[in-house]
Amino acid sequence: MAYIERELDDGEKLIKLSRPSWWSVIARTALSIAVLAVVIVVLVLGQWMTALVLWVIVVPLVLLAWIVMIVPLMVRILSTEIAITDRRVTSKSGIFKVEVKTTPLDKVNNVNVTQGVLGRMLNYGDIEVTTATADATDNHFVKTLAKPNEFRNALSGLTSGE
Repeated sequence: MAYIERELDDGEKLIKLSRPSWWSVIARTALSIAVLAVVIVVLVLGQWMTALVLWVIVVPLVLLAWIVMIVPLMVRILSTEIAITDRRVTSKSGIFKVEVKTTPLDKVNNVNVTQGVLGRMLNYGDIEVTTATADATDNHFVKTLAKPNEFRNALSGLTSGE
């Protein structure tokens, strides 16, 4: 059960719950594979390649670099959620330092979605829910949200009175 689901008030109904997309891991994995391929080509052309160099030095270093790039991303994916209820928009991020933002539906101004080419193809993108306050830190911003257009449409439908 998601954090936001546990925090619902009595009688409050969850309309839409979204999390960041796992597709965002692809770019960093592809980068690691490309680095490994380039290193192997350089070692082969320089005749530095031996099984020992490849399996004891190169592969573990590239694997370590991939882990260093992926672990923070996976923690962000697993610890971030944004939800629409029949009363409010709530976003939560973090594990040790949890940040929760809540905005009543009548205080939502805009819902902005930004998607690159890969994001459009794989249905993920950045979403920002802007609020009626002057402080931009009160806005809800989630990077690489899965199905951001569905989230935007659900929220727009509720805030426009449709």
